[in-house]
Amino acid sequence: MNATPNPEDINAIATDNMVDSNTSNAESITPPKPPHNLGTLLDRLYGTLFLPQVTFEQLKAYPSVAQGAIVIALVNSLETIRLDQLSLFRIVGSVISGLIGWLFFTFLLKQLAEVFQKNVQLVELLTLTGFASLPWIFMAPALSLPPQSRFLAAIAVIIWFIVWQIWGASVVLGIKIWKTLAIVPLAISGGVVALIWLGNAIKLLISIA
Repeated sequence: MNATPNPEDINAIATDNMVDSNTSNAESITPPKPPHNLGTLLDRLYGTLFLPQVTFEQLKAYPSVAQGAIVIALVNSLETIRLDQLSLFRIVGSVISGLIGWLFFTFLLKQLAEVFQKNVQLVELLTLTGFASLPWIFMAPALSLPPQSRFLAAIAVIIWFIVWQIWGASVVLGIKIWKTLAIVPLAISGGVVALIWLGNAIKLLISIA
């Protein structure tokens, strides 16, 4: 004889299946966790140079405008020292002009991103563009090489700097790197023009005074 299934057992099995199904669905729709915070500024500096993809994702998840500003200040200070200008006044002036240029560039980049219907956080963009400027610190070592290698090394540093800027912007914008090529050069050009206009306006005001 075939035993008749107990209705209570059937209901229990059905309930377990429903619970398992709901658990699986909940796990499938759980949003991905942000990348682990690298922590210290030194970790982020190292990661920017040698682990850019992971570090850029982490910087987007845990942005820090203050750390981005520190990187910009560091790069501009070393560039001023490279030019044999050890004057504190010149170093401070270089840092201030670098920070202004960084803000101009990032602001224009954000406006261009909005034209392409990409809504990004200014804090994230400032952090990524700040850290992406780090390769420029290698310009001084490149120019200290023998003449036959100096030019190629300087070109390599410039390319490294531009690629990192484009890469960082693409992470913030959430688009492919090649698509960012249409935005970053426009922002760089706009920032240069804006700084030239600002410099001319300051010189005009000084001459009038």
